[in-house]
Amino acid sequence: DDHFDIGWKDLSKVDFEEKLNEEFKTMIAYPIFHPSIKKLDGQKIQIQGYVIPLEETGDETIVVLSAFPFTSCFFCGGAGPESVMDIQLKKRKKRFKQDAMVTFRGKLRLNDSDLDYLNYILDDAEVYAE
Repeated sequence: DDHFDIGWKDLSKVDFEEKLNEEFKTMIAYPIFHPSIKKLDGQKIQIQGYVIPLEETGDETIVVLSAFPFTSCFFCGGAGPESVMDIQLKKRKKRFKQDAMVTFRGKLRLNDSDLDYLNYILDDAEVYAE
């Protein structure tokens, strides 16, 4: 088995630096990843969390995995951006139920600059267990 089993605690080692974003003319918190996280960039990992489907975007390939259920997650409940991950599914799948507990496998990509994505992205993601 060549996937590192990662927990949200492993991913919480991030500092944030407020910098002015010229395009949006606003202060944005950019992540500064701990070396222990940086070495996971591009590695195959598996991670378990709560699924937050973004069906309103009309694209079911976009799924967000959260360390916390929807009501207390980053988007609604004030958890930090290090507690969510963009899941880029390898292939379209049935709709996920909100707050379903799912383990995904894929390749971790760290993102500290592209504001269209979260700080953590899981590429070529597949459901490992649900």
